[in-house]
Amino acid sequence: MTKNADERRAASTGGLRVVECSEEDGETARERTLPIYDATVFVGLRTTVYEAATEHVDDDGEEAIELPKMDELLASAPVARRMSPVKLRGHEIKVMRRIIKLTLAELAKKLDERTAAETVSRWESEAQPMGSYAEKLLRLIVCEELTQNAPGIQYNAASITRLSISDPWRADTNYEVPPIELWFLPLVEQSGDIIEAWDEKKVA
Repeated sequence: MTKNADERRAASTGGLRVVECSEEDGETARERTLPIYDATVFVGLRTTVYEAATEHVDDDGEEAIELPKMDELLASAPVARRMSPVKLRGHEIKVMRRIIKLTLAELAKKLDERTAAETVSRWESEAQPMGSYAEKLLRLIVCEELTQNAPGIQYNAASITRLSISDPWRADTNYEVPPIELWFLPLVEQSGDIIEAWDEKKVA
């Protein structure tokens, strides 16, 4: 794999041709699709992808992981996270803000004219808990900004407003947010066109 997260992210250029392993001719495939891959390092949110990540070995023997449609993946993961009733952690708030390309001050203004950039910074560092109302509003903002680039993820604003957000860390400080699970699949658009998109569930 590449040496650090920045290099790995830079290596994600939109997918590679899949080369199946062949043992008959004694050759080693230089590329293969991984059945399951932890894409958290690419996304910033805890994300698992299925049948999508490609392990690539270049002529120098260096290994790298590539994922198809990185822009769509970066949009799909936060939109998929929106319906989890588990409270957003500080690093998740920061990742979502950066994915929608807002500064601390810009996000604060979108949330409420009275919200200060310093308040958003404290939420991200977990120096101050984010209230449920502000969190629901953030989820709505994220979805409104990203849903167009995440065609395989179903989004309904009303479902977020009705969401009951829980904080499992009060009972278990070691609790881990369940991973967002995504498959890269062909989908039929309303126009009838077939596109490839990240989806929350595997289609048989």
